[in-house]
Amino acid sequence: MHQATGVVMAQLGISAAPALARLRAHAFAEDRTIRDLAHEVVRGRIRFDGEG
Repeated sequence: MHQATGVVMAQLGISAAPALARLRAHAFAEDRTIRDLAHEVVRGRIRFDGEG
C-alpha cells in the first residue's frame, strides 16, 4: 500500500495523505480491497492521472 501511495503521489503531484485517500475512495467505489487495488496500481494497471 505504501508503494501504491507513492505511485499516486508521483502521478498527481500530491502529498501522501490525499494520495492514500484517493486509493481508499477508488477501492470503495469499486467494491475492492485497498490491498487488491494497490497491487494493480503498482503493476501499472490502474493509473490516477488519466494516462494509459
